[in-house]
Amino acid sequence: MASILKTGWNCWRMEQVDRLRFLIDGADYFATLRAAMKKAQHTIYILSWDINSQLELVRDAGDDGYPEKLGEFLNALTDKNQNLNIYILNWDFAMIYSVGREWFPIYQLEWKTNSRVHFCLDDYQPAGASQHQKAVIIDDTLAFIGGLDLTLGRWDTPDHDPDNPKRDGADKTVFRPFHDVQLMLEGDAAAALAELFRERWKWVVHEDLPSVDNSGTDNGKPAGIWPENTPVDITNVTAGLARTSCAFRQQGEVREILNCYLDAIDSARRYIYIENQYFTVPSIAEAMQRSLEKAQGPEIVIVQPRETDGWLARMTMDVLRIRLIEQLQAHDKHDRLRVYYPDGPGLAEFPINVHAKILVVDDRLVAVGSANLNNRSMSLDNECMIIIDAESDDTLRQSVSAFRNRLLAEHLSCSPDQMQDTLNQTDSLIAAIEKLTDNRDRHLEKLPMDLAKDVDQVVPDTEIADPEEPLEPELFVNRILPEAPEKSIKSRIANWLWMVGTLTLLSALWHWTPLSSWIDLQPVSDAMTAIRRVPALPVWIVAGFVLIGCTRLPVSLFVVMAVTITGLMQGLVCSLVGGLLSALLVYHAGSRMSKGTVRKLAGSKLNSISNKLAQHGVISIVAVRIIPAAPFSLTNLVAGASHFNLRDFLAGTAVGMIPGLFIVSLITERALASIAQPSPENLAGLTLTVAIAFTAAYFLMSWIRRKTCAPEKHRNHQ
Repeated sequence: MASILKTGWNCWRMEQVDRLRFLIDGADYFATLRAAMKKAQHTIYILSWDINSQLELVRDAGDDGYPEKLGEFLNALTDKNQNLNIYILNWDFAMIYSVGREWFPIYQLEWKTNSRVHFCLDDYQPAGASQHQKAVIIDDTLAFIGGLDLTLGRWDTPDHDPDNPKRDGADKTVFRPFHDVQLMLEGDAAAALAELFRERWKWVVHEDLPSVDNSGTDNGKPAGIWPENTPVDITNVTAGLARTSCAFRQQGEVREILNCYLDAIDSARRYIYIENQYFTVPSIAEAMQRSLEKAQGPEIVIVQPRETDGWLARMTMDVLRIRLIEQLQAHDKHDRLRVYYPDGPGLAEFPINVHAKILVVDDRLVAVGSANLNNRSMSLDNECMIIIDAESDDTLRQSVSAFRNRLLAEHLSCSPDQMQDTLNQTDSLIAAIEKLTDNRDRHLEKLPMDLAKDVDQVVPDTEIADPEEPLEPELFVNRILPEAPEKSIKSRIANWLWMVGTLTLLSALWHWTPLSSWIDLQPVSDAMTAIRRVPALPVWIVAGFVLIGCTRLPVSLFVVMAVTITGLMQGLVCSLVGGLLSALLVYHAGSRMSKGTVRKLAGSKLNSISNKLAQHGVISIVAVRIIPAAPFSLTNLVAGASHFNLRDFLAGTAVGMIPGLFIVSLITERALASIAQPSPENLAGLTLTVAIAFTAAYFLMSWIRRKTCAPEKHRNHQ
């Protein structure tokens, strides 16, 4: 029986795996990972969609001499081993995924840790795409790959107790039960994953990382990294590594995972078993439909969450999967399709989140990775997957079926042996599941297919809800949840009104009291006339603006000077150009400075700026310009140091500066007219201008605050 795996089509590489273990659920994975990382000698690579420094890898495991929280644990590893470097590449997440994430992870995982813990936000993808791979590689010889990120809400045990207080979440909340799978493998396949990481690190950071030299060790591999007392499921097998990526700069379009799914479904003869968070890929549904239409074809069993996390996913991904499932059911003439969700006592309110990405075909092929069964994972996001094709190897086939039996035994509250015995008796995967479901607390329930017509009509097709091509995430701006502003909107506007009122009062006093006779302003007037005659005056103003923008002086004061010298429109344009150039200059300086230098310059404002910038997107920059968290220059400096996306930074800066510049420029122009001639008409015009400007400012700032601060009780996991 020939393998279905073909390099260049449905897999990237075929590599040797010496040992492999299926780690089911977060408690098993995190504990095993922690034990392995303590043995790292040279490098640890972490490739992630999300990461949180506050994650506790183990619960109630006793004191092993290392801190419990991930960030402190990584720091301790490098402190104890002077030869160890840790590299973390985490998706530079879009704002719509900011809920539940750690604010400003670069501060937590680089600036607060040992200098040999290197953290970078991966923005090397087009707008709307994500870095979704979840892998950890140790010393180029041991790797973990699957669906689990090192973040909150993932830790759980196989019993999935809905009331387990150890299952952590953001803001000390307890998340719903969570089911997922990670592979641990040792051998050349781990070295290949290390190459994948180093290539991506070079694209993002522009730095070449050396491979690990294991030539001086036994068999060319570091000894003793595989954790003690960890069972081995498979030995000495060749595995395929498959990927997904979209075309972007040096990155080529790759759809190996999609091709693998299609080929595996077409090759199936008896069973197709899938666990996945989503099901929205039309081409995979079409392949299943062809299989179901065969007179003699495989049974198809899909296990999914009853509902996904968050209203956005439920109103899009859940609706799309029902459409596809109904399509398949219409062609299931031989009753070979079942779509289940795990159920049991206490799970009605907190249903298990099936987050795994598993494919098992005919006790022959098994695939585990990061890819969801949605269009994003098949064509847009960066994904990776390990595939093992047992072909005619009976021993390997038994290992594949044993893995599937472990998964089903967890859902059906039975033993893997009971699962296999029942399957042997019924000779049907569906019949075995339904027989074991009878009279059991934990069981698999058929997925409800309730879909209201009005909801079905509103939800768009996959091109928008689950795109295959890049889509700007800022379209979902209402998903942002940044920190609340430090000062209230009323207090900020009151300060401006006080300043404008003071200038207006001084103007009136100057003209209607003896104050004008006390001070001679003719020299000032002469100086202003001379300044206006300076050649290339706008260029000098822009240059001055750039210099002011490099200090902590209020930028708005220079706007007043620019408008006073050149007039309303020219002063406004010079201020905007100068502000953008200044922001770009300081941003660039921040990107080149060491984290220690930036920390010293930002001082006590660092945390405030960090929290504001943590959302990473155009709107977060717009918000921080309209409702500043710190002086203009410090915000630019920290944005550069945190590798904030330059495109988003400049766009947000331009959009966010315009309202403030316009208001200050307009009021300045009206105030100058009133000072020159404080007639009732001019003073009334100034008062009206101030009232209109600050009313507009109040509503604009209120809108920004609602969009960026109003809390929403929502947890969104990918």
